[in-house]
Amino acid sequence: MKKHLYRIIRGKIDLIIVSVLTAFLSSIIVFICLDISNGNFDNLADWFGALGSIGAILAVVYQVHKQREEFLEANKVEGIVYCETKLKKKISNNIELYSGERLLVIYLINTGRRIEGFRFLGFASQQVLNSLINDNVGYDKLKNFGFSALFDEDYGKIESLQPSESSKKYRAELKLILSEFKKDKIIYPVYVTTHGEFYYTKIVIKK
Repeated sequence: MKKHLYRIIRGKIDLIIVSVLTAFLSSIIVFICLDISNGNFDNLADWFGALGSIGAILAVVYQVHKQREEFLEANKVEGIVYCETKLKKKISNNIELYSGERLLVIYLINTGRRIEGFRFLGFASQQVLNSLINDNVGYDKLKNFGFSALFDEDYGKIESLQPSESSKKYRAELKLILSEFKKDKIIYPVYVTTHGEFYYTKIVIKK
């Protein structure tokens, strides 16, 4: 919870600084108006000097904010998780044979502006997802459905993806997912970046 609160404050730090300076600016304007209305012009030079100083600070804050926005935009990390369903098939004598069982296909596309590492963690319930996002715990409760080095040597590895590049596609039988998530109607396939940011999509299970 403290970590989540820190992220919110860090993201709003520029707004907080501007709000404080605006409050000081408003106070100075009020004092100037009071002095003028009382016929006291001795302190006007000091007040206007203070206004100039606050204006300079606001200009610097604005410039830093714009530069940070440009930097973040140029280095934006972002990914979109996709989920598709396909019929299970096998090829025999160059003929595609479908069994009627459906597979869930999960993959991620790097929609950011730079190369980033993404790793598929598995499937999470809403409760587990909340634990991951807020406290960075709950990895042991993710469902992997046999995605291990025993079946897929690439599973669990970090994929370094170029902008617009797609990750490897992972497949799981839908009936297996339904049997594992008996109490949950919504599940989330979850990816994590090398910086600990989570990306996921929502899957609604109709039982």
